[in-house]
Amino acid sequence: MKQPADAAIFHRAGAALEIRPLPVVLPPPAHARVQLVSSGICGTDVHIWEGSLALTGPFIPGHEFLGRVERMGDGDRLDCLGNALNIGELVAVNVVEPCGDCVLCREGGDASCLHLIETLTYTRSPAEPPHLHGGFAEVTISPTRFLHRLPSSLPADVASVFLCAGPTIVRAIRYHPGTLEGASVVVQGSGPVGLFAVLWAAHHGARVTMIGSSSHPLRPELAVLFGAADFLDIRSTDVPARQRTIMESTNGIGADLVIECSGSEHACPEGIGLLRPRGVYLLAGQYSDRGAVPIPVHAITFSALQILGSAQFTAVDRQAYFDFLLTIPELWPAIRQTVTHRFPVRQAEEALRTVHAGDAIKALLEAQA
Repeated sequence: MKQPADAAIFHRAGAALEIRPLPVVLPPPAHARVQLVSSGICGTDVHIWEGSLALTGPFIPGHEFLGRVERMGDGDRLDCLGNALNIGELVAVNVVEPCGDCVLCREGGDASCLHLIETLTYTRSPAEPPHLHGGFAEVTISPTRFLHRLPSSLPADVASVFLCAGPTIVRAIRYHPGTLEGASVVVQGSGPVGLFAVLWAAHHGARVTMIGSSSHPLRPELAVLFGAADFLDIRSTDVPARQRTIMESTNGIGADLVIECSGSEHACPEGIGLLRPRGVYLLAGQYSDRGAVPIPVHAITFSALQILGSAQFTAVDRQAYFDFLLTIPELWPAIRQTVTHRFPVRQAEEALRTVHAGDAIKALLEAQA
């Protein structure tokens, strides 16, 4: 048994995270013990912490854990895609898995499996062995089939940046019925989800405009580096001005695709107004209940718009994310710049506050030397 590992435990919204050392036990059969390299702060973590996504503690939050396999139990030593796992390899840690048998899984909708919540690992109590279930910890102990081995040529610090945002967008765009090549795309939101949406869409042939905030001066710069043709700052433009810009850039027709990545309830009415007839509004950022949103439903009817939602992703989507990163090594330096804040696990509360305030573009919890 090793020394205890620090973990940040969520009890309830509005209460401080409890930093507690937890015992590091031997992994049970078909499990692996993974040492933290980095664990991202996701918008979902902030929603849980602030109470807009209701979950009951105690548990260790975090679902963007990337680490190194330190020890494995007896039995199964294959990852989520059937790859052999070895001590010392870098892995991402899934927190759910599709059942493979429900009607949605059978129809190809496994990202929305009816039984996902039954397999969720990180909401288990830290009192329940093997204790270290979630991402805000120096160690996690996970079923081997929940691990996802990184390609050996992909640096951990590049993979970690969009570890959730990347596969989220990959999955969302799978639902888009059209092609990105030559399309006019608007991305709402300049956080990690929005930035990766720009990166993916631009490198698949779209002309991309980002609507975002310059709350951090790097946001507009990164959007352009990732391929955005324009950045419309919500701090210096209003909705009519942004709509005029989009219409001018599309010959008065409107965008083919608008991808909502902001999580703001104000984004939805604006996004619908930016679409051309038969355009697609793809919702990937509305992951918590922000209250009722006024939607001009007549516009959906008159313009025959399509509105699609997407939330979870699968191991196949994450592998597509890894493979994509390997094709753009020239952008790895820019991707690394997206991480603006780094914290030890003991400062997880400060990390959440920093993301909540909009001061960070991407914040990571990292192992300490």
